[in-house]
Amino acid sequence: MITFIIFTVLCTNFIINCYPAAAVSSFNVTDQLNFISQLFSPDQNFTLGFFTIPATNYIYLGIWYTTQDPSTKVWVANPSKPLVSNSSVLTIDPNTGKLIITDRGTNLVNVSDNQIGGTSNLIAVLEDNGNFQLKNETDNNRTLWQSFDYPRNVLLPGMKLGSDLKTGKNWNLTSWLSDDVPDSGAFSLSWEPNGENDQRLMIRRRGQPYWTSGNLSNQMFEFMSVNNPFSRYWYNLSYVYNNEERNFSYRAFNGVWPMWSLRPSGEIVDGDSSMIWSPEFCYGFDSGNGCVEGTNLPTCRGGDDKVSLLNGDFAPMTSSSVDYSPLSIGDCMERCWNDCGCLGFTTTSSNDTGCVTWTGTKSVNNFSVNPQGTSVRSTCLLPQLLQVKEKLKTGFGHQLLLAF
Repeated sequence: MITFIIFTVLCTNFIINCYPAAAVSSFNVTDQLNFISQLFSPDQNFTLGFFTIPATNYIYLGIWYTTQDPSTKVWVANPSKPLVSNSSVLTIDPNTGKLIITDRGTNLVNVSDNQIGGTSNLIAVLEDNGNFQLKNETDNNRTLWQSFDYPRNVLLPGMKLGSDLKTGKNWNLTSWLSDDVPDSGAFSLSWEPNGENDQRLMIRRRGQPYWTSGNLSNQMFEFMSVNNPFSRYWYNLSYVYNNEERNFSYRAFNGVWPMWSLRPSGEIVDGDSSMIWSPEFCYGFDSGNGCVEGTNLPTCRGGDDKVSLLNGDFAPMTSSSVDYSPLSIGDCMERCWNDCGCLGFTTTSSNDTGCVTWTGTKSVNNFSVNPQGTSVRSTCLLPQLLQVKEKLKTGFGHQLLLAF
């Protein structure tokens, strides 16, 4: 008999705070987790369940901090395989022992990749640290699969970045394509020590070095504002460097929702997005702040070219082109940067993917700021002119890449 996991909730403060009356943290082969049911970690710090992204109406299975903004997810099971029906359920396949998402008997997503085969002694558990595990109860609760081995865009306390040299397992973060599309974006975050005395994080854009944290020493990175006197969160940073494993992890001393998140734009932010730990853009000509110098820089770009985000409109004499491909804002930036005629860009759709680019002659006359913020936001590259600075002081609107 298949049992659906259902619980009631107790709400207070005019239904602002809701908590499960009988929280469930696990299920077995005879259970199913459906669209309206959820798992809660034993301390109720984390929730696992199905959720819908309004911009696309696609459905995903994910994990989030129970009391945080519901739009912030720490892990997504099916980032590249969104669901379209709320009749989908999560269950343990009794024939293969895998965690799967099905819809009316049809297998849609293999959540886990374990190879145990059929057994009735499996249990799926959401742990207090946010790790979702599949265990064999008759084998000393041996872990067969866990979400911490398949990180998405968030590093939680206790998770690893790095590699297991014996098994070949790697742990990296991958940015979302956009805030509304969990599929893989342009950026990855990895642990890439350059010898025993140079322990560092590396952000890559489409596989190419983009930014590095610099060496970890005395609980601080050279190019990251972590554990400095103005930090909101404090962490215990640690690493392993030996012949079997090389990895980085951290523990949080304070903070309600400790996490490190890799944004679609390539930035690293903390639990409430209040601290940016990497530059908004790395241009390739400057190695300051951890940015990696590029080897194939366009001859038309230099130190005077910088990016700014404003509201406004491009002049009629400029031309625009649209690409609806699944591209992130980081892809749009790189495309515009490498096109000497590109003046600016923005994303194409409501889910912030694809690219619109404007081309023309670099001139202050090719862009006008709209202080009222009623124009479409775009990102622009304009020449270094003092009058541009004066003009932009009152701008709030169109998102632009501006060089000054």
